[in-house]
Amino acid sequence: MEKFILAILFFAWKRMACPGVARGRSPLLVLCGLLCGAWRLFCHVPSHSKVVLVLSLRTGEKEQGVGVKVVTIAAPGYVQTPPLYPYSPNESLVEVKPYEIVGFWKLRELLRPKHPYFKDNEGYLRDFSFHDDGDNFFCYPRVKIPYGAGRNPYRKRQLRAKHTARTIKKLLAFKDSWHMDNFKVAVTVLTFPGELSEWLSKQSGGTAMTWRLFKRFWAEDYSTLDDDSSDQAAYVNLHKWKTEEPVLPHFHFHVLVPNYRVVEVSEVQDEDGNNTYEFKRKSWHKQRGGREVPFSDGVLQELKKRWHSRLVKFATRHGIRAMVPASWEGIDVFVDYVSWDNDVGKARLMNKLNYQSRHWIEDYATFSNKHTDCVNPPSWLEGYSNATRTFGWWRHLTSLTIGAKEEKQTLSPINGKPMEYKSTISLDGLLMVSGGTVGTLEFFRGVPLLGQLCTGDFDWLRSVRWRDPWEVWSVPAVNDDG
Repeated sequence: MEKFILAILFFAWKRMACPGVARGRSPLLVLCGLLCGAWRLFCHVPSHSKVVLVLSLRTGEKEQGVGVKVVTIAAPGYVQTPPLYPYSPNESLVEVKPYEIVGFWKLRELLRPKHPYFKDNEGYLRDFSFHDDGDNFFCYPRVKIPYGAGRNPYRKRQLRAKHTARTIKKLLAFKDSWHMDNFKVAVTVLTFPGELSEWLSKQSGGTAMTWRLFKRFWAEDYSTLDDDSSDQAAYVNLHKWKTEEPVLPHFHFHVLVPNYRVVEVSEVQDEDGNNTYEFKRKSWHKQRGGREVPFSDGVLQELKKRWHSRLVKFATRHGIRAMVPASWEGIDVFVDYVSWDNDVGKARLMNKLNYQSRHWIEDYATFSNKHTDCVNPPSWLEGYSNATRTFGWWRHLTSLTIGAKEEKQTLSPINGKPMEYKSTISLDGLLMVSGGTVGTLEFFRGVPLLGQLCTGDFDWLRSVRWRDPWEVWSVPAVNDDG
């Protein structure tokens, strides 16, 4: 009998053609693969099916068990809705909430760019970080970037997203600790003329010169627009490239300014007799329909004039006056705002921060995927990090936050609320629990867009997987023809 069982297991191993049983795998995983193959033979599982052995998906401190499941494959790469096989008597594999991969199209665009510049900088998909915001299951890709692949655009994107999340959490704690109601943020984009951008890109100290110009503009022009503009705060990024064609210089500042400023209170003094300070909401202009906007038409016109004047002074100082238009009306200044009194506004601000703090290599990867014969990034761009600079009370955001604690929860991309972390889950595990129906969540100019993954998307995800011994084990179907 023992010889018979050994013969069956050996025959199963020969039939599986499974990469997981290759040399170097742990004995436990080899045994799991053999059991799956033997189970396929004994139970007459059809060749167009897949045997999946679930190895204890962990959720916090709890394990949800071990089980075997058959998933019918209608076509390569597409998993149909499976029957309900519970991990335990009280749980089902398929739930009503939709499963959405956050940023799938950016993953596909940035993980393995096509341009030769990114040679040896390819990334791999490990698994997904699985979260619940109450209405949706959001899955964030976790990737493996080999050592030395410092140019991988998706890794840059992930680092930027973590920085943005920390900034949002600090700002939220600050807002709550000071009980700031009707909290809004003015969004301003200050653009340099094309010829001046071209000239700055050729200067060895062009970045430093540009930031000195902004510091003067912030202190002498923006902060003196009216009697209510002093002692504000700003979160600023300098973009040196053009989004649609990053190899071309296009210098412009992205500036976020909250509608609260610091004011001195002479009526209240500290124990040393010094005046105290408090945060006061800055008055915004109320339009005819009742909506509040950062500037009236007159103040916005004055802002453009001051930006033009600052550019003229800069150009004159460097003997390039002709590079700045003669009239302020030829200057590009864009103004928008975000209200944070609702969940949608919070999510929109998160997307604004993500957009303006992104690394240039993300845009270059997108552009070069469409133009694989384009030039490598120019020298004025390649070493640029797009580091954020803060002004006013934003520089002291952490110390000004009363009783702040570092929260490690991931915020919902839809409403900005903390989500419940469920587990990490592999691609096969995600397909199994979702019934093969997986959506995508993307953002375009701060607006969420929902989509659905198709056969080709699943095939691509499988093609870029990085296999680790502790992943959910999956045994491919065996072709009866050999």
